[in-house]
Amino acid sequence: MTRAYIIKNKARMVLALAVLTAMLLLANWNGRDNVKELDKTLTSIMNDRLLPATFVHEISSRLYENKLAASGSDVKIKANYAAIEVLAKKYEATELTREESAKWKTFRAQLRSLQTQETDNTEHIFTQALTSLDQLMAIQVGESNRLLQSGQRSVSSSILTANFGAVICIILGLFIMILLSAREQLILRPGERHMLN
Repeated sequence: MTRAYIIKNKARMVLALAVLTAMLLLANWNGRDNVKELDKTLTSIMNDRLLPATFVHEISSRLYENKLAASGSDVKIKANYAAIEVLAKKYEATELTREESAKWKTFRAQLRSLQTQETDNTEHIFTQALTSLDQLMAIQVGESNRLLQSGQRSVSSSILTANFGAVICIILGLFIMILLSAREQLILRPGERHMLN
């Protein structure tokens, strides 16, 4: 009968260890999800915000070059428009927000007007195109800030999960030390010790 009580108490301790181990595994799983989310956020900041911002800047520079070369060489202007088209394709390959897509369509129409010079008011179209590019840049900055805040939340959550996991590991270690150092008499409650006789 004493053996049954010892086994019963050890079973309780093993169950407590199993619960703590399960909690540690859940914390680990949550931490992995947070790291995946952070990786996705950082990749998006690089590929969908930083690179497109450089494309917008380069397009703007090429438009200015074309304006300066307006009375000069058509070859340079055509080369700039070809370079702008390459940059535009790269920009369109990134993930665009709804607002960004709308502004981009507006800019593309303005760019077509500049290329074909369908209107006599090219100065006005040029100014509008640059304004559209500035607005696209502002959207890039806003989306970058949003992604940065999302990444900071993921980092905070990961830190919390890591701290929780460390606490669970300490508790598991204490339970293991107690189990290893406990004698059978200490495992029994004081009221059950009389059964050993």
